[in-house]
Amino acid sequence: MTEALERTTVTTLTDLVEVVPSLLGFHATDSIVLLAIQDGYVQLTARTDLVDVPGRGLSAAWRRMPRAQLVLIAYTRDPGLAWSGLDEVDQAIPDGTQRILLHADGERWFEHPDDVGTPYDAWGSVHLAEAAYAGRPVRTSREELYLLVEPRRTPGEVTASLDRVAERACVMSDVVGEALALLEGHDDQPGDLDIDDATILCLASHDEGFLDAALLSTDRGNAATRLSLWLQVVGASVPNCAGGALVGAGLAAWLTGDGALQSVCLEALEGRPGPALWVGLLEALNRDAVPPAEWDALCADLLEARMEQGPSSS
Repeated sequence: MTEALERTTVTTLTDLVEVVPSLLGFHATDSIVLLAIQDGYVQLTARTDLVDVPGRGLSAAWRRMPRAQLVLIAYTRDPGLAWSGLDEVDQAIPDGTQRILLHADGERWFEHPDDVGTPYDAWGSVHLAEAAYAGRPVRTSREELYLLVEPRRTPGEVTASLDRVAERACVMSDVVGEALALLEGHDDQPGDLDIDDATILCLASHDEGFLDAALLSTDRGNAATRLSLWLQVVGASVPNCAGGALVGAGLAAWLTGDGALQSVCLEALEGRPGPALWVGLLEALNRDAVPPAEWDALCADLLEARMEQGPSSS
């Protein structure tokens, strides 16, 4: 679920159908996308698979914005699947909520099953051009997001890096110290990490104190830089050791407004070891459609809770 960090103005239903990929960051297929419109702007975007229970997957959006007008668009070439899913969501939406239901098949959008349809430009709209100009990639499908959290190093490369790091960092405090310096340096001068730097950050992410410091110092100003850093760490790590890095990437993705990538990070965490409290927080942010604007208050509460808890005994 994504809060629009930059409010998007739309004037026609065709605009709504065409703007969705630039809001999600990818072209949705066999999906229902919900747009919550309030005060003339798209305020919130949510997506769920048509094969899931659509009403359950989208209900957090109308709970979050009960006064918004909802536009629900089923993106699929199967009209039967589209309208059955839309009907299910329609029944779940509270009475009195304004809603528009549309089906978009990649070439035309439809207001009802017998509609002849209105053409739209799925791949060359002005909204996609604006996203590209602003440096916001729009991927051809959600599957491309999964590639961002896949390993990109061979086991041999990772093992060799671990050996090199072990030679120069005798104790965990050495690793944490280097990792803190890397984090600060990357904030100042973003760029590509070499594999040994990624290994240090991955190892340090298993230290509760380091991970707390790294995550609690992430904000909307440095989130894009932190996202790049943590995705590089994930790609250069053994999957079962990348839980902390995935949490870092998921949190940064949420703060940049990339709810789709946040969800992919959560999916990648399933079945892997990870920091349970932070994973639970990410899940709650996603489930409850919490906007990134609330992070400062949440961060203060988390910091206070950590101080009351005291140092970890582990």
